[in-house]
Amino acid sequence: MSRLVPKRRLAAEAGFTLIEMMVALAIGLAVVGALIAAYLSSFASGRHSDAVVQITEDATLALNVMRQQVAQAGFSQPHGVGEGGGLVLHRFRAVAGCEAASFADLQASITTPANCQATSPDRATPDAFEVAYEGSVLPAKASNGILGGAGTQPLDCLGNTFPKTHDDATGDDYWLNDSKFYVADGSLNCHGPGNRAGAAIVQNVETLQVTYGMATAPLGDPSAGPDPAASQVAYYDDAPPPGSPLWDNVVSIRLCVQVRSAAKVLDKAAAPTLGNWIDCRNAPRSAADGYLRRTFTTTIVLQNKLP
Repeated sequence: MSRLVPKRRLAAEAGFTLIEMMVALAIGLAVVGALIAAYLSSFASGRHSDAVVQITEDATLALNVMRQQVAQAGFSQPHGVGEGGGLVLHRFRAVAGCEAASFADLQASITTPANCQATSPDRATPDAFEVAYEGSVLPAKASNGILGGAGTQPLDCLGNTFPKTHDDATGDDYWLNDSKFYVADGSLNCHGPGNRAGAAIVQNVETLQVTYGMATAPLGDPSAGPDPAASQVAYYDDAPPPGSPLWDNVVSIRLCVQVRSAAKVLDKAAAPTLGNWIDCRNAPRSAADGYLRRTFTTTIVLQNKLP
């Protein structure tokens, strides 16, 4: 005798229909696609954030290294008292630079009147500049810089010891720390008096632009009293010609570096927005090579050139 199976039970044992399977599959694919898109978006955002951090760190390091040197430009410790009662100091040019060019001879001292290559017509060409100051070595191994040679002499911008410079005017020798900064092969380089060739100190620096805060008069005899025309910035300008007396009017330096991400982080969708930036001359720029770029600026007052 046959047994009747309820229709409700037959429907439960029949499983899913083809339409139900297709709907479920479509929903599943949509969910997976949304998860993948969210992951890719998060990954791209993370790469952009990492690039911004790397760019900021490289720029901060580059500007801090140059600031530490520029802040001491022109310093000389007293070496006696002159006939008129004034202090005897070593005299040398505190700062010099090249506009849209690098140095012709890295070995030349800052006292060399003309040491620049030919100026490039391309305004985006990196500038170069150098600063000089006397490295002091005081009792208890105190100094205005890092000491080497068992704490008996200062080090240059690359951590090397260097020989003393003879001063014909005073007849003695002193530590003249002369640092040249320039951009080469995508890195900020420095050349100090203790090495024959410059070396990279910060990578991913594409350009260095320097403008100079100019007073309307050079710093005169300190015994004559302060001269406002020699201590106030009247205007900012590009580098004066090599050997020009206008270098004696420089009382501040404005540095701008353009730094690039270490790797390509921008896809075609992000390039039209994140690929744009303002360069060191306040001109809008854009690139589609996948690299992120930003510019950073700082201004340093030459304290040792103020009356």
